[in-house]
Amino acid sequence: MQGSPDAGSGLVRKLAARLRKTPFHPQWFAFFREDRGLRETCESLSGTVLDVGCADGKPRRFLDRAVDYVGIDYYSTATGWYGTKPDVFADAQALPLGDECADHSLLLDVLEHIPDPDRCLAEIGRVLKPGGSLTIQVPFLYPVHDAPLDFHRWTRFGLQEAANRHGFRVAELRAIGHPLETAALNANIAVSQTVINWIRQKNPLALLGLLLPILVPLNNVLAWIFASLGRDDELMPYSFKMVWIKN
Repeated sequence: MQGSPDAGSGLVRKLAARLRKTPFHPQWFAFFREDRGLRETCESLSGTVLDVGCADGKPRRFLDRAVDYVGIDYYSTATGWYGTKPDVFADAQALPLGDECADHSLLLDVLEHIPDPDRCLAEIGRVLKPGGSLTIQVPFLYPVHDAPLDFHRWTRFGLQEAANRHGFRVAELRAIGHPLETAALNANIAVSQTVINWIRQKNPLALLGLLLPILVPLNNVLAWIFASLGRDDELMPYSFKMVWIKN
């Protein structure tokens, strides 16, 4: 039986998942730093840690066993997208938790998916103890994803203003991605998605997808080399990571 166009594109996605942390993956720059970033984030946390929008709960594996980890997510997101069961099913805009009950909170690649981010930030501010930390990571120059639930992008200045408005001070702000890395990441995604669309359409141009195993790693490696040779440049990050401390 012949496979459907979606079967062909599904095969491409499965192959990409296996290559997730190699230069052969279109989003290598986003993924190869992921574990190191989580480890750096989690190693200093203690007490009660709320992971708002926890998805598969990956931060748990990097936390000390003594930490009281509480994963929170929408029912539909956790069960439908990730097949997981968080500790608490809840809306990040209305957390079913008491005031000042948590020492730290994580909000990793979540805030852009929340219709009213100010309500979410106000809720996290409410449940954090004074002096507690909120670690936020959000995309900047990165394609629309998880549509139609992708609502927002922020500059570093917008994030700083939001922290001040919600009673936090910014302890750390880091732009992730040299301009060359961001350009390579977005170019790889654009080309790969175009090939997937051609497969779905049964377009003969889909045969050009045979060039992806050459073009994608070449693009990634060249961008990485030239970015490593230059100085850090915050002109075009694909993501921002911040640590806020509650006043």
